[in-house]
Amino acid sequence: MRIHHDAMEAVEAHGAEGYPDEICGVLVGRRSEKTVLEARRARNFIGEKGSRWPDLGAERTRDRYELHPQDHMRIEREAEKAGLEIVGYYHSHPDHPAQASIFDANNSWSGYVYLIVAVEKGIPVDRKAFVADDDGGPFRTVAIEVI
Repeated sequence: MRIHHDAMEAVEAHGAEGYPDEICGVLVGRRSEKTVLEARRARNFIGEKGSRWPDLGAERTRDRYELHPQDHMRIEREAEKAGLEIVGYYHSHPDHPAQASIFDANNSWSGYVYLIVAVEKGIPVDRKAFVADDDGGPFRTVAIEVI
């Protein structure tokens, strides 16, 4: 996966600002080129009414995320209007390694890149990218090239 320097900086800044909660967003660019040009912020919808996991309390935003569906649709429309598409998704792991969890893999879609940024005490310290060949995982690690 290739990611534009500004997009990576935006992901890391979002992770730092959202600490100690998990943040999430959408990676926009060109799927055919496996290139991310932009990172678009989304709200973490976990535990809210209408969520896939409404019974998870607000405290679970520290170790779970669900992309807000309205944000997802808006970002997809904006990307299409600009001649771009969704390449993947990102989220942070506060005070936890940039390693995909079983929850992350189980809720993945095949063909998309999943970027995880580890944030320790409010500072981004690591990042890793994963893809799933099948919906629901398992994940495999992919290299990140910042361009």
